[in-house]
Amino acid sequence: MPSRFRWLSGRGRLLVSTDLHGNGADLRALRAVYKALCAERPDTETHWALLGDLVHGPDDGARAEQPELYGYPDESPALPAQVLELMAEHPDRIHYVLGNHDHGHVGGPHTGKFYDDEVLALEARLDDAQKIALRGLFSTAYLALAAPCGVLLCHGSPDHTLQRPTDLDDVPLEVRQATPYQRRLLDTFLRSYGQRTDVTARLLARFGSEPPLTLVVHGHDRDESGYFTDGDNQVCPVIFGALRENKRYLVLDLAARYASIGDLREGIEIRRLHPLEVPLAGAPGS
Repeated sequence: MPSRFRWLSGRGRLLVSTDLHGNGADLRALRAVYKALCAERPDTETHWALLGDLVHGPDDGARAEQPELYGYPDESPALPAQVLELMAEHPDRIHYVLGNHDHGHVGGPHTGKFYDDEVLALEARLDDAQKIALRGLFSTAYLALAAPCGVLLCHGSPDHTLQRPTDLDDVPLEVRQATPYQRRLLDTFLRSYGQRTDVTARLLARFGSEPPLTLVVHGHDRDESGYFTDGDNQVCPVIFGALRENKRYLVLDLAARYASIGDLREGIEIRRLHPLEVPLAGAPGS
């Protein structure tokens, strides 16, 4: 069984991105960011954690009703292969964390955000090679990553059900094969939204690390402003469901320490995927 939990390196940098839901343009923008980070410090490890929900884009109705949020073509069929290509280009540097929409393709509940059954709707569009890529990526995905800089990375913001980090490695993605405890872990790591601060603190303490984990960085939720927090120990940089100019990702220093959300700084750790262009002085329109 593939490992479902991993400790990342304590050196280098980490790009963190959240849900894309079939937005190929945003994936390509993130890929450009990652390659720029690698080129900026070629002698430094540069990692990228994608926190799930790569697939299941908007339908025609959503694109028409809210084009400012959902006005993009759904490129879900092609995106898993593109992530696998990145993994092959950058061995052991690209890390995929399973999302609840992804889970439906490898044994989890089927979602119904834009279509009554998004799993069946997408798989009807896939050729054989695309099905192999999709299942290959999602079946080997992590449920969580952790880094000595103090962050736990998941799709959802889980409660404190987890007893030991190693329990995640035993969780089958096929829900019918899971014990009640394992089904609860799948549910909370993939489908939970914000927790009370004390609940998240208890979860982080279960990892028993020194120095301790202090923050959960997650996806799963949407916010038009592109960034939100819960308490002082949960943060969500938002891409899907944010206005284009507000879409955020994180760049973390793996050798640093992030004791609270106040240590994440706009323009340093918190960055915009599509920064507004500022005209040069003297340029037309300036």
